[in-house]
Amino acid sequence: MFKSIQKSGRIAAVAIGLIAALSPLAAPPAALAGGSVPTPELEKSYSFKVSSDVSHISTGDDSKFGYLYDYDYDEDDGYNLKSVSLINFNDGSACPIAIPDKGLESGCPTSNNQLYWRDGNNLVAFSPDNQSQTVHPIISTKYAYTEETVSYDGKRAAVEHYDYEYEPKKVEIYDLKSDKLIQTYQSNKDDSSYRYSKDMSRLYALQDNSKDGVVALRVFNCDTGSTELKTVNVKKDDRSSDIDDIVTSSYSDDIYLQSDTALIKADRDGNMSVVFNDDDHAPDWPCSYPSAEFYALYTKKGSNDLFEEDDGDYYLNEEDANLSIYDLKSDKIISSIAFPFGDGYLGDISHDGGIMLGTYSDDDKSSACLVDAKTGAKSEFDSHWCGPTFMNGDREIWTDYYDEDSSTLHVNIYKSNIPHSLPEDVLYFVQTHLPFVIGGGVAIVLIIGGAIVVLCIRKKRAKTANGATAAVPKPQRKQRRRQKRAQQNAVPPAAPAMPTAPAAPTEPARFCRHCGTPLVPEAQFCPTCGQKVD
Repeated sequence: MFKSIQKSGRIAAVAIGLIAALSPLAAPPAALAGGSVPTPELEKSYSFKVSSDVSHISTGDDSKFGYLYDYDYDEDDGYNLKSVSLINFNDGSACPIAIPDKGLESGCPTSNNQLYWRDGNNLVAFSPDNQSQTVHPIISTKYAYTEETVSYDGKRAAVEHYDYEYEPKKVEIYDLKSDKLIQTYQSNKDDSSYRYSKDMSRLYALQDNSKDGVVALRVFNCDTGSTELKTVNVKKDDRSSDIDDIVTSSYSDDIYLQSDTALIKADRDGNMSVVFNDDDHAPDWPCSYPSAEFYALYTKKGSNDLFEEDDGDYYLNEEDANLSIYDLKSDKIISSIAFPFGDGYLGDISHDGGIMLGTYSDDDKSSACLVDAKTGAKSEFDSHWCGPTFMNGDREIWTDYYDEDSSTLHVNIYKSNIPHSLPEDVLYFVQTHLPFVIGGGVAIVLIIGGAIVVLCIRKKRAKTANGATAAVPKPQRKQRRRQKRAQQNAVPPAAPAMPTAPAAPTEPARFCRHCGTPLVPEAQFCPTCGQKVD
């Protein structure tokens, strides 16, 4: 029975998700009827007073919260961070966060919308949901400089230590639940920069002594403390082996290393493979989404060279290049069109790689726009020079821009109208409404489970009753019914009159010898079976 309840609960939880996800899919977005490029619709618009045009709002994929970094300008000191405020995008409210002045510059948001900063020897975590602070005493002052990094899920933290020449000395990995030290990585003299896996189970240290034609990556296992050096061969020139950055995928354990002409893919343990490495491809910035992962590339168009040389330096020739989308799962370029953003730039890529989001600009105007990655068809909106990015799995679009005097920062949130498949919408609904799904599933489990228990009890009682009835022999029941009917149908003897003479002796009781029914003295036939009696 318990297994049946469990199964019913799983079905109920899935059913809730399906009902909620299917409701907005009853009709396709009207914006798609006129062409292949959707037209975004403005949903929310907010304005925030700021001190300079360097002020900005930092936000992740979730459009629920963001953080406003307000910078002011001083002629002697330049730009300085004045405050950090929590922005609630449901109502547009801004709430300043109590961060000490010394900790302002260290404030950094994570992918789960928490904010972390350093306060003396403590790492402070701020949760936007209940606006609470948690203090983690994990930072030592033994070295001249320290930097802190928190994992994507907020469960671990890395504290990097540097000397006065800013040479790396060591990295400490902490468990933020217990504030205990997990592992310590002793820095190598050839380490140039550090990156971490999403769960901070691996530390990746780029090596700066790689010879031309070799890219080296030191991988530290933060769980076991083991270290391995991984290498891969590339073209023997500075543009190939000079890795600019390591990017972690948002939805897988892979990482990507890129230079001007090379893109290298590495798994969780740092095993690298060259995706491409030639003068016909130049990587832009990676964009990863739940259903697929894509990389934007500049590719050679016709006979034009992708790079231009000027006094020994090479520059990307964007005007004479194509903008292509590379599917990292299929290892194929799935689209390639002439650069569609004029003097602007590409900002993001949709979940299926079919739509580019960017800022278009020329001498007369600027605007955000969606571009079909295969045809180049364009849909322009928000006529400002803005920074558009996708939010909530490209279901929404974020843009921001300043007034002419840079005293007000405007934020617009659009419904993108980009269609999604049913499984994607169901998965997205379950992920974003997990408490509701769990609560509804538990309620239905209790209802269905209670009904099953009641049915089982009734069935058990009915079975017991049927068993007791079946134990009585049928002939005995038949005989009892006959006797009862005979007692009801028998004619009682008449009441005697007042005696005038001595009463005659009473006759003995008579019974039918065929069925046993009691008989009246004068009866000649049995009233039950009809047989003649003696």
